[in-house]
Amino acid sequence: MSSVQATKILKPSELGSFPDGFSFFDPIIPHEVKEALEAGGEVYVSEDGSGKRDALFIYDEYEATGTIFTRSRMAFDYFYKLRPSSYIFSEFEVKDIPREPWNLWELDVESAPADHRFKHEVSIESNVNEIERFMSLTQPETNLRWIGIALKNGDKCFVNKVANRIVGMAWMTIVGDFARSHGLFVVPQFRNQGMMTDNLQARLIYLKSRGVRRLIGEIAESNIASATYAKNAGEEIVGKLFLYTTPDAPEGTPTPQV
Repeated sequence: MSSVQATKILKPSELGSFPDGFSFFDPIIPHEVKEALEAGGEVYVSEDGSGKRDALFIYDEYEATGTIFTRSRMAFDYFYKLRPSSYIFSEFEVKDIPREPWNLWELDVESAPADHRFKHEVSIESNVNEIERFMSLTQPETNLRWIGIALKNGDKCFVNKVANRIVGMAWMTIVGDFARSHGLFVVPQFRNQGMMTDNLQARLIYLKSRGVRRLIGEIAESNIASATYAKNAGEEIVGKLFLYTTPDAPEGTPTPQV
């Protein structure tokens, strides 16, 4: 019987605090929890034997994808079993479970060059229907309910357009002086034309205007093209996370308290 004390969080105010340096994503965890709950996702926390928070699990049932934040193997095992047939990200490496390594890349926004010449149109898109249409075709695994919620909560969607149609996209979550890029995609026939380079430069201009100092993003180690692009853009690897696939029918699936 597991000694992990897990509780399902129903409101962002119930999240509580975690130790300093709990995760590389510390600055945006409360933001991510808020959006997950508003989009219909699940959030759980657990405590160690002394009553201190030692793990956080955020899960989206539609996408069958979640993230475990923890330094505890016991807590990791507990949440890893919680949702079968799912993709689970975590900074915690478990060497006896198959995993795909991803690198965390960071760009110093203040030191990024400011002399870029744009070749393509880049704008901040706020039309939920336009974004949903593009993402449903290019990233169909996305929980479309999240889009409107993300925009309402201040996330920014930068798009490249050709003939007034979206052909490239990159999302940014911004909290204080910390930003995370995610959801990058360019329609195949428009790749290798500098679309994402222009998109990145537009994002950097915006981030500088907001006083943001750090921009991070995650890239699978197997994605050589994206890693090369990140390196050429001046980004550096500052950490790792791992992608796990949970079994179809794990034994002893736990039941957290509500």
